[in-house]
Amino acid sequence: METQESKLTREQEIAAVINTRYSIDDQIAILRQKDTKPEAYEEFFAFCEEVKSKIPKE
Repeated sequence: METQESKLTREQEIAAVINTRYSIDDQIAILRQKDTKPEAYEEFFAFCEEVKSKIPKE
C-alpha cells in the first residue's frame, strides 16, 4: 500500500528517469558545455522533453 508520503511527485519521477541515462555530473557537464557541444545538449534536451511528455501531469 502506498502512502501519500511515499508517492513521488511528477518532478521526482522525471528526474529519476533522466538519471537512468544521465548522472547528475553528466547533466551539469552538458549544461555547462551547452555552447561548445551543442549536439550533446540538443540530444539531452530532447530526451528530457520526451520524458516529460510521457509522465502524466497530476
